[in-house]
Amino acid sequence: MQITNRIQFNNLRGDIFGGVTAAFVSLPLALAFGVASGAGAIAGLYGAVGVGFFAALFGGTPTLTSEPTGSMTVVMLAGLFQIIFGFFKRCRYLSQILTR
Repeated sequence: MQITNRIQFNNLRGDIFGGVTAAFVSLPLALAFGVASGAGAIAGLYGAVGVGFFAALFGGTPTLTSEPTGSMTVVMLAGLFQIIFGFFKRCRYLSQILTR
């Protein structure tokens, strides 16, 4: 399969629906990250727009993942580590390290 840099309109409908779906998913997540950071919901929106703009400008791979997906992966992995540490009763070691 040859990848070209030309715009192809044969899959425009799928691209539009994919973009709208990604917007519906990333909008509440961007608002939540802005509020959680303490900067406010509008900062989350500006951050999502900025990441989306630069990912589209400098991106170009069919499997490009941007927007809040990267930071959500970190949050999910942190939760997974907390569950694993709790299951193996290692939380007391972690709390001793963090309180020093």
